[in-house]
Amino acid sequence: MDRKKFITTSALGISSLYFLSSNLLFASRPKAYRQKDPIETPVIIIGSGYGGAVAALRLCEAGKKVLMLEMGLNWEKSGIPYSNLLKPGKSAAWLKKKTIAPFMNIFSLTPFTGTLDRLDFENINIWVGRGVGGGSIVNGGMAVTPKESYFKEVFPQLDTEKFYQSYFPLARKELKVNTIDEQFLKDCPYYKFTRVGEEEAHKAGFKTIRVPNVYDFKYMEKEFKNEVPRSALNTEVIYGNNYGKNSLDKTYLKKALDTGNLEILDLHYVDSIQLNPDKSYTLNVQNINTSGNVEVEKVFHCQKLILSAGTMGTLKLLMRSNELNQLPIEKSVGKNWGNNGNFMTGRNWVRPLSGGTGVQQSTIPVGGVDNWDDKDHPFFTEIAPLPMGMDVATALYLMINRVDKKGKVSYNGKTQQLVLDWDVSNTQKMRENADYFIKKMNKANGGTRSHFLFKNGFGPNVCYHPLGGCVLGEATNAYGKLNGHENLFILDGSLIPGTIGVNPFVTIVAIAEYCMENLIQQDEFT
Repeated sequence: MDRKKFITTSALGISSLYFLSSNLLFASRPKAYRQKDPIETPVIIIGSGYGGAVAALRLCEAGKKVLMLEMGLNWEKSGIPYSNLLKPGKSAAWLKKKTIAPFMNIFSLTPFTGTLDRLDFENINIWVGRGVGGGSIVNGGMAVTPKESYFKEVFPQLDTEKFYQSYFPLARKELKVNTIDEQFLKDCPYYKFTRVGEEEAHKAGFKTIRVPNVYDFKYMEKEFKNEVPRSALNTEVIYGNNYGKNSLDKTYLKKALDTGNLEILDLHYVDSIQLNPDKSYTLNVQNINTSGNVEVEKVFHCQKLILSAGTMGTLKLLMRSNELNQLPIEKSVGKNWGNNGNFMTGRNWVRPLSGGTGVQQSTIPVGGVDNWDDKDHPFFTEIAPLPMGMDVATALYLMINRVDKKGKVSYNGKTQQLVLDWDVSNTQKMRENADYFIKKMNKANGGTRSHFLFKNGFGPNVCYHPLGGCVLGEATNAYGKLNGHENLFILDGSLIPGTIGVNPFVTIVAIAEYCMENLIQQDEFT
């Protein structure tokens, strides 16, 4: 098979990566058993991603009993290994018959509640993680703190100094953020793609930065020496890492479980929420099996409810519950949505005569191009791996841009699906930045725009970082309490108004720490 055909048919692009199609999940299901009595519990957290994990730990440390409902699988308890990119197995995708990596997929699957899901809209596809740990299972682990000036621009009402002196350092500590050893990076053949990417960026006049990560680089050094099982050096990432990566199940959630105050119920899909006259909440929940069929229909009742279902999951739950149960939501819910400026692009024929970008590549990115201070073309781009088992002389980039024109999310009661108001006008400036970057890189280094990976060389429809729709201080109060509610709190990426300039999970964790500290001090969970 020649190189062009291989790339076209087999490319499994990766990068720094609570929503469900009810039609897919519930089609042709056997009749479920309906539980008789509601399950009473004081605090429920929906979702086990970054915001939910922070909330769980801080409440459990405060002595509160917490129940967490997660629609995906508890992978650690299941004993099912994660799949690598080149040999995807049952854990690879959420109830799909084929793999759903960002590019062409040739691997067939038996539908299973796997780790990676893709939400398809008219002009954009959004990839999300499924399982205990949420997106931390499937992302590239890039633990980037936003530029202080941009954070202040996005959140002018917050105490920027306190965030950079307290909440961001706390987030990095709890997430176990670390940085690759420069000598290892220099010597390791698995990082040739990074070295080439940085050298070519410098030649083109761009500035590069070292990007920290939650992957344990000391473990990676042992991987390289074959002293431990391989994970990042075995093409594992977008379907989960079996070793090395400090996902939430190994950090925040583990510490919360160790208190004895947290219970996690996996494979529990929350269908809708009802506000009761006493300001408590009733949740209609489907307990599914790994084939996606509902086995038990349950009802939960709680006094305090935290929505941490991820941006798209939280918006769907609020809007669906409003449609079905008249759950109060104000007019700003769904507005100020963005893709965090995600825009993928690439280059072909990168140093083909001198070994290209490497036969073997680590899946964990450690380098980025920082062009954020350019007045005309502000962006940050990840120098992303493309581990395909052969040298394809291809460079892959995930760009993160400003989102000057935000989108809007609504709900169609007839189809029971979210509707996303987002088109080419929202990504026009992102396309201009990508065009500028690729042209400048090719002019300085040679190479061509990557028509193999993307139509016209661009991937404007790829989104790993959906943000906004329940913006902090707009749809909520200053600490995440949803306006119009006494006991419902939002803690996930939907609090960020569409853009933060870098991979967002460190910011989500910092904001969740800030919110929980203040909510607990104000006795919101007594």
